[in-house]
Amino acid sequence: MEKGAPEKNAHGKQVVFRFKKPPAQPRGPKQLPAQNGGDLSEGTAYHSRKSHKKSRAGCINCKKRRIKCDETKPGCRRCETYGVDCVYLPPKSSPNSQQLELASRPKSNSPDGYFQSMSAMDMACKIEQLLWHGDVFVPGTARIQAYESLHIFITSLSEKVPAPGSFTAVIKGDMIRVAFQTPYLMHAILGLSNGFFAWTFPGSSRYKLLEARHLSMALQLYKKELAWQITKENMDGLISTCMLLSDVPLLETECSPYDSFVFSSDPSAMNWLLLQSGVSRLLPYVNTFLHQSIWFAPFMETYELFLKHKDCRSGREGLHPELADLCEIDDASTSENNPYHEPLRTLMPILNMELNSKNFVAMVSFMGTLKPNLISLLQKREPRALLILAFWLGKMCSDQCSWIYRKLHTECVAICMYLENSSDWQILELLAYPASSCGYVLKHMRE
Repeated sequence: MEKGAPEKNAHGKQVVFRFKKPPAQPRGPKQLPAQNGGDLSEGTAYHSRKSHKKSRAGCINCKKRRIKCDETKPGCRRCETYGVDCVYLPPKSSPNSQQLELASRPKSNSPDGYFQSMSAMDMACKIEQLLWHGDVFVPGTARIQAYESLHIFITSLSEKVPAPGSFTAVIKGDMIRVAFQTPYLMHAILGLSNGFFAWTFPGSSRYKLLEARHLSMALQLYKKELAWQITKENMDGLISTCMLLSDVPLLETECSPYDSFVFSSDPSAMNWLLLQSGVSRLLPYVNTFLHQSIWFAPFMETYELFLKHKDCRSGREGLHPELADLCEIDDASTSENNPYHEPLRTLMPILNMELNSKNFVAMVSFMGTLKPNLISLLQKREPRALLILAFWLGKMCSDQCSWIYRKLHTECVAICMYLENSSDWQILELLAYPASSCGYVLKHMRE
């Protein structure tokens, strides 16, 4: 037998191994020398790090479940077993490599670089961390869909609104930064984006479900935030969300004239109009620090245009003569003694404006300026109030490419259908303008 080979002795069915030279014993704990040449300290024994189950570079799903990930790429075995998308966080890079990455990135025409400075994976992960908490499982498809919705909102949907450049810059820039810190605003953005998808693809129910889910969460969280004090810290999130939620009813995909508030007994049929005054209700609470808002510059730009065309004169001078006669406006009429006087004063300059990006916000703001007394008349289907609204709707129908055209056109047609049965010849004559603007042929013209 060779030296060092084990000796074999069989005892029954057991085989015993004996070594002539036993293996080296493990070393004892390593003693560290005391400082200043002193004696060894008993409490300074070094122990090697024990193995543990923490996975530092594991996928997001395993991290959320606090289980060890085998870190297999492109997909770990656990995610493969459960049939879910496996996503890894991007590796952290040094400051030098980050600078190189940003320098090598192509420049964008976007007014803000925040979105372009983040990778798709960074964006998807940030959305997930913002909207879903705890042990909630987020399928990879939902994560990807949320990212795509945000991408569409920034790159496409924001361009659909013919607003001034100052508004577009905030929507694509500062508002997105606020959204990544404000869950209800992010839900509103994703809800509106899916609403736009549903508007673009009316036959798809998938987008309607996603729209309803995100908007439901946006409303719940928005109401909770409103219950607290409105401060300069949350005003941008509240104002932005209010503006987006007011756009949602204007994106109705399956709208018929018979669903209009003039034919429906459903109070929500008028929400598209009532929600437009939301921002004006918020502004009194933030006036003292509005100058610190991301919306201050766009609001001031629009307000200057509003002041330029604002007409506070009493009487009927400068008003549409036939409309003034119908609404019984005389030289002594004011907004206090005649509910039609102020909306007519607001309407007149709009009828002379060209519907373009410069004037769009000022023209759309007509809905938000309607006072409760006129809203009450509209809810009662008072013909003169309906006719004033129809004139504005007819003017807004001049841009058929606008994403709000479909809803406003439907409401204009509905009012024409409702008022064409009137026995008042003045109403029938005045109805010709909104009817021709929306392409509706009145009954007395068909006969």
